[in-house]
Amino acid sequence: MRDDFSAKIKDILARRVGFKCSNPDCRKTTSGPSDEGENEHINIGVAAHICAASQGGPRYDENMSSEERASFDNGIWLCQSCAKMIDDDTEHFSVERLRVWKSTAEQLALVELKSNPSSQLRVEDKEIIKFFAQCFDRPAFQHPIDQEGNMENFEKAIEDTIIAINTGVLRDRDGRILKINEGKSSIVNPLWRVKIDAIVDMLIAISHRLLIAKQDKVYWQQGHGLYCFNDCEIQEWFDATRFEIIKIFSSVCEEAGLNGLQFPRHRYRW
Repeated sequence: MRDDFSAKIKDILARRVGFKCSNPDCRKTTSGPSDEGENEHINIGVAAHICAASQGGPRYDENMSSEERASFDNGIWLCQSCAKMIDDDTEHFSVERLRVWKSTAEQLALVELKSNPSSQLRVEDKEIIKFFAQCFDRPAFQHPIDQEGNMENFEKAIEDTIIAINTGVLRDRDGRILKINEGKSSIVNPLWRVKIDAIVDMLIAISHRLLIAKQDKVYWQQGHGLYCFNDCEIQEWFDATRFEIIKIFSSVCEEAGLNGLQFPRHRYRW
């Protein structure tokens, strides 16, 4: 038996993202007027389950109760095309990724409500984004987690990137200050700030999860700088989260008229 969403839950999911698809690469409007009559409208939105509504479905979690499967927390609003896409490729579109999509879409919807669409961007915003691009020019964002040469250096690179984005102070591996700029709080463009905030949240999640992985001895080094993980899901999460960070930041670069990050994505195994 399927644990479907109620009409109320579907409505809440749609309204909290402004009736737009929650996929950050899509954001298509899912509701609008129909040509068939003044009282008619078109809806191409879907209240999709993050973890499947029934056994055997995409990302099914047997530990969830029926109430949890049918709850708001387990739903995400998508257009029909993206809803099908995430169910056809569950390896790429993980639970963690969909939850990031949902949170980011809600934040963007709130910012769009409060922002003035006629406001112009300041030149300084573009310069801050250029600075942030340098912060991501690190091996920590270029290699799969099991090919990191030194996990301590990886951990420090994540921490340094968080500090650089928050404070505008970019340091090298030895702690020397390389550049000083403005931090994310100085960004005027509200949509860019939401995306950068989401990136920082994901970086913090990587830092926290890495600490837990170390404490639980989830990984070990096996010569030549390669690492082995005894939990494939955690390994994939590290790679998927960094990939998502690069993708979101590249979208900001492109909106600013800059080149997106060109790191070798083919090294990530999807």
